[in-house]
Amino acid sequence: MKTAVILAGGKGLRLYPDNEGAAKPMVIINGRPILEYIILMLQRLGFETLYVIVGYKKEVIMDYFRQGRGYGLDIHYIENSHIDDPRKNGLSDALLLVKDIINEPFMTILGDEIYADTRHKEMLVLFENSQRYEAMIAVYRAQNIEEVKKNYSVKVDDELVVLDLEEKPLKPWNDLVGCGTYLFRPSIFGYIEKTEISPRTFRRELADTLKLIVEDGKILKAFDIKGRYLNITYPADLDYAKKILGGA
Repeated sequence: MKTAVILAGGKGLRLYPDNEGAAKPMVIINGRPILEYIILMLQRLGFETLYVIVGYKKEVIMDYFRQGRGYGLDIHYIENSHIDDPRKNGLSDALLLVKDIINEPFMTILGDEIYADTRHKEMLVLFENSQRYEAMIAVYRAQNIEEVKKNYSVKVDDELVVLDLEEKPLKPWNDLVGCGTYLFRPSIFGYIEKTEISPRTFRRELADTLKLIVEDGKILKAFDIKGRYLNITYPADLDYAKKILGGA
C-alpha cells in the first residue's frame, strides 16, 4: 500500500475554546506539529503518495509541508470547502473528496492524533495479505473508559471482527477505543454515499459508514495497535501527548 489520505481540516474548537488558535493538526508538541508526526510515521511505513484534506488555515499546512520533497513523499492538498457546513463537515464527506482520485486500497488517518510504538506495520501486512477484509480499523485498549466516550466504541467478536460501532457513546460496549486509522478499499466511497445523516450530529459520521459494511455482510476487522495512542481534543491532552512523544 503506497497511498494514504490524511484528514487535516479541523479547527480544534475544544482545544482552543476561547479564540481562533492554530489549525489543530499544526499545534506544536515537543518542537513539531502534530501532523508532522503522522507524516513521518507514514514515511517509515513505506507510503509514497499522501492526499491531505485541508480546510481551516490551510495555507499554514501547505506552506510547512509543501510538496513533501523534504520527507521523500509526494504530497497533494485537497480543500474541503464544506468545513463550515455542519451537515457536510463530517469525516465521511471529507473522505469522499478523493473518490475520483484513488482507485486502489489506501490508508486514511486523522491529522490530530498521536501514536507511539504502535503496530501499524503489522496492521498493513495483515490487510494486504488477505482479501477477506472489506476494511480494517485500528483499536486501542483504554485504561479509562472515558477515552472511549471521546472517540467511537467498537463491538467485536472473539476474533476482533466488528459487529457494531457507535460514535461518542454514552455507554461503551468495552474498553476498545476506535482510533483514527483506517484501511479501505475503493468500495468505501459507495458506502459513504449510502450513509444517512446522523440524528445525533446532523452530519454523515464515518462510524455510521462503517456500520453499513457490517450490515452488508462484509468483514470489517478491528486491529489492536497496542503501543500508545491519544486523540488530542482538549488542552489537558497536550501535556500527556508530550510524555507519549518522549518529552518531560
